[in-house]
Amino acid sequence: MRFWHKNLLAVLILFIAALDISVIMVMKKSWQLNMDSETRRAASEQTLIANNIFENLDSIRARGNTLTPVLLASVAQSYGDYYRNQGIGLELRENGRLIYPNTGSGQADGSEGQSAQTIRLSMPLPAPYQAMELTYSRDISGLYAQQQELNRFFVMINWIAGPVLALLLYLLIRRLTKPLKQLSETTRTIAGGDYSNRIELRSRDEFGELAVHFNRMAAAVEQRMTELSDMAGEKQRMVDNLAHELRTPLTSMQGFAEFLTSANIGKEEQIKAGHYILSETVRLKNLAFKLLDLSILRHQPLELSEVEVSALFEAVRQTEELKLKESGIPLEIDSSIPAVRGDADLLASFLVNLIENAVHASRPGSPIRLLAYEQNGEAVLEVRDCGSGMTAEQSKRAFEPFYRADPARSRLYGNAGLGLSLCRQIAEAHQARVELESVPGQGTGIRLILQLPNNLASYSITSRD
Repeated sequence: MRFWHKNLLAVLILFIAALDISVIMVMKKSWQLNMDSETRRAASEQTLIANNIFENLDSIRARGNTLTPVLLASVAQSYGDYYRNQGIGLELRENGRLIYPNTGSGQADGSEGQSAQTIRLSMPLPAPYQAMELTYSRDISGLYAQQQELNRFFVMINWIAGPVLALLLYLLIRRLTKPLKQLSETTRTIAGGDYSNRIELRSRDEFGELAVHFNRMAAAVEQRMTELSDMAGEKQRMVDNLAHELRTPLTSMQGFAEFLTSANIGKEEQIKAGHYILSETVRLKNLAFKLLDLSILRHQPLELSEVEVSALFEAVRQTEELKLKESGIPLEIDSSIPAVRGDADLLASFLVNLIENAVHASRPGSPIRLLAYEQNGEAVLEVRDCGSGMTAEQSKRAFEPFYRADPARSRLYGNAGLGLSLCRQIAEAHQARVELESVPGQGTGIRLILQLPNNLASYSITSRD
């Protein structure tokens, strides 16, 4: 049985039971009051009749007449005839002997009280006629008929009110429980894998609050599932690329090793084979070191300190001096800020990776610019080249592990496609942002945006946002 079925039956049963009990109690009380009123009225009329008979008997005795049974019956008959038309019956007894029988309305079985549809009261006449007893009876069938009419009306109300009440309760409960139905359907949809579904409910009651919280939860779950899906996809691409990167040098090394073990090869061929094996070994070592750096950055928090920009740029220049000189590419350095907050070694690694990528993408004589400046209260370290640049799709995937915009040129320089991934890890470790701007044929600029040493508080707020 569904929730709204239980509510409908419970409310309907309770309401009808409460209505019936209330109406029955009211009718019972009304009946009791009517009977009390009729009883008081009967007692009053009986007293009045008894007093009148008493006065008549006193008057007869005062005139010197004897109160014979015939005379008593005559007096009682005069009153009996008068009150018969009002539905009242009178009976007079003397010492238990019937003198005047009840010949009018309200004839009963002789017992005092309320017989079937009759009020019957008995009382002695005032002294000195206390030996005579006057019995008063009055027909109250009209009151019973009125009560029966009320009973029939009550039953009819029950027959009409029950279905009408059930219909109104059905409409009301279905409307009130509609949010629960929406919540159930949305939950079922999300459980089925559609995390984009939401509850559209504009109510301000508890159901409205529940819908708001549920939608927030669904949004968080959707975001988390999307992140997990992206992470799973990225991890699978990384495994596939790593397998490819390992297979290529290992295959080459196996081939040249077999070539070295074969007979009748010259000294020059031995040197050439050894050179290839050495170069592939170096490439595997660099790949292992890059992966190790990425792993360390994921699991170790950094202790940031103030880093002088001039010393940082000089260290980077010295590291890349030979490679820049061999490629015929000048390095232009320009800094307008004295220091940044970060880890000196990781920032140097960040800039070295960018400069090496810029060297591979630039033509001889094309300068590479190494910049440091302030922008909107933040420090910016930028490496900009005038090389081949990247398309929008290449720029979007540039930070993926093992992604190479130009595989042929990257393999020529022994690039495994991990440099920019490492740069992104370095930026995340600094709680900084990386921005890439590239135009095919015009060059690429990559900016690391991090905090200034004297702007720690405002930077923390910005980072949390």
